[in-house]
Amino acid sequence: MKFIILITLLTIAPWAISQKSPLPEPLDLLIEQGGEIVEQFDAPAGMQGYIADFRGQVITLYVTSDDKYMFTGAMLDAQGNNLGEQALQAYLSGPKSIKDWQQLESSHWVLDGLPTAKRIVYTFTDPNCPYCKKFWQSARPWVDSGKVQIRHILVGILRADSQQKAAAILTADKPSVALTEYQRGNSLANLKPLAEYSADIRTQLMENHQIMMQMGVSATPATFYQDDSGVVQKQMGLPPELMMPKILGPLDNN
Repeated sequence: MKFIILITLLTIAPWAISQKSPLPEPLDLLIEQGGEIVEQFDAPAGMQGYIADFRGQVITLYVTSDDKYMFTGAMLDAQGNNLGEQALQAYLSGPKSIKDWQQLESSHWVLDGLPTAKRIVYTFTDPNCPYCKKFWQSARPWVDSGKVQIRHILVGILRADSQQKAAAILTADKPSVALTEYQRGNSLANLKPLAEYSADIRTQLMENHQIMMQMGVSATPATFYQDDSGVVQKQMGLPPELMMPKILGPLDNN
């Protein structure tokens, strides 16, 4: 039952490891279901460990020495050490972080702030999301300082007219200005939904939604930033006040 649940969660992605020999049969089944095996490492008792990436989440897999059985989760030794943790963290802080940032860069975003601002933050925004608006408002001191740019990846998931409002912003002569004027309004209804829009805009919104799902996001706002080590971190929902400096950097009040 656990195996069935696992393979139904996996998303479509190419197999990332170059193999000289055929894969164990259980992993073949995972890949057929869309899993991405990204790392391989040695495990005790002749087993092989693997790192799998799906929907923005990463798990460890183990295949028995006869290549017939697979199990997921943590493998602990007698001292309670997680034997796959080192490989897992190496992937999360390295290839996974790079891949996530590249996906965000490839999205169709609307700039909030100066394009020369060194600190870049991405956030998935639905025009009908009140918490997205609160995040926009709370971020003003950082954006106004000229040191932070927030790239809003517009999606339409909350209401029937969310996509139409997102399309209205994307098709504006100056999308950044349209987004700013909209978020400054006192009402979420101050943007006229666009009943008809081009296939290109429709494709952009679809691709943004696909990236959102690939990043393991199901609600807005969802904010991605790089920590002090350059590793991509995710903040789901409206960030608490104490989290703002971690996401947007220190705020110079002078």
